[in-house]
Amino acid sequence: KMNTDLPDPSSFQILETTLYTHEDGLLLLDQHLDRMRRSARVLSEKCYPNHRCFPVARVSPAAVESRLQSALANNSNQKQNQQQQKNGCQKGRARILLSSDGALDVQVVPIPTTSADTSPPLLVLDPQPTEGLRASPFVACKTTFRRIYDAAAARALAGCDYPDGSLVLLHNTAGRVTEAHIANVAVSKLVDGTMRLVTPPVSDGLLAGTMRNYLLETGQIVEGPVAVDDFRNAVANAWRVVCMNSVRGMFDVTPVAPAP
Repeated sequence: KMNTDLPDPSSFQILETTLYTHEDGLLLLDQHLDRMRRSARVLSEKCYPNHRCFPVARVSPAAVESRLQSALANNSNQKQNQQQQKNGCQKGRARILLSSDGALDVQVVPIPTTSADTSPPLLVLDPQPTEGLRASPFVACKTTFRRIYDAAAARALAGCDYPDGSLVLLHNTAGRVTEAHIANVAVSKLVDGTMRLVTPPVSDGLLAGTMRNYLLETGQIVEGPVAVDDFRNAVANAWRVVCMNSVRGMFDVTPVAPAP
């Protein structure tokens, strides 16, 4: 039976976000489309079995490419800056969206080539654990329905003087760190006597990020449990903590653990 807590499938879209560059196109596109198809299968079969939603017939590299070109042309037409128009979009954050009726859309938001602030963003520990992370399809599948993440961000950042661009670190009711609200995470800890960047396992309740998978496959990070205490330990010892997603790659963050 359908869980009555689930939003109407027409009210959200399955989402993949990745880096677009003029030279290389969309980063890890095949892996993103594989995950989009998996999300569609999970949502249509397990969450909305009576709705016949999220058909994936249009989810293909060719379809994405054609919609990408339309989005870039549209962006170019809207630009006031002649230099930008001449150069086109060199780099952007691309959003690939699949609606419940199977419609596919691609949006590109240009990323400025020079950023004023290059200091690492803060990663702030959520003051309370989030229940149901391991069971939620909206954690296992990336969608535009972000209630869990928005609630964590509101709790951790509201009323605080953290700078724009700060991230929030979620953790489950078993005392395990899971992920940041817009990225996966890896925390420095000792593994068999060697300091490694350790990313939590998907079974703890997080999105299996495409960049995370790439970094695991290339041996830049390893998978293992990361307790909230491991994160506090990294803060206390100024050990490296990183986040990762397909738009920014792997990037350093400044970990912040407010007093419990």
